[in-house]
Amino acid sequence: MSLVQWIVFFILIQIIHFVGTWRLYILSGRKYWEAIIPIYNAIILVGIIKRPIWWVLLLFIPVINLIMFPVIWIET
Repeated sequence: MSLVQWIVFFILIQIIHFVGTWRLYILSGRKYWEAIIPIYNAIILVGIIKRPIWWVLLLFIPVINLIMFPVIWIET
């Protein structure tokens, strides 16, 4: 894939994530725009499920993130 295709792919993933989480953020008393900002939305999401903020760092560790994403999704 070329660089342009990767950028378009990344933007599409962000749009899909935003559409899937904006309502959750509003129901939790947050503002909808917080779902747009890539790392900030992860910090807010772990706050919504009442987990420590350092869990966001675990999402950036290659093998551990495969475990953390389903854990966060289930707890959400």
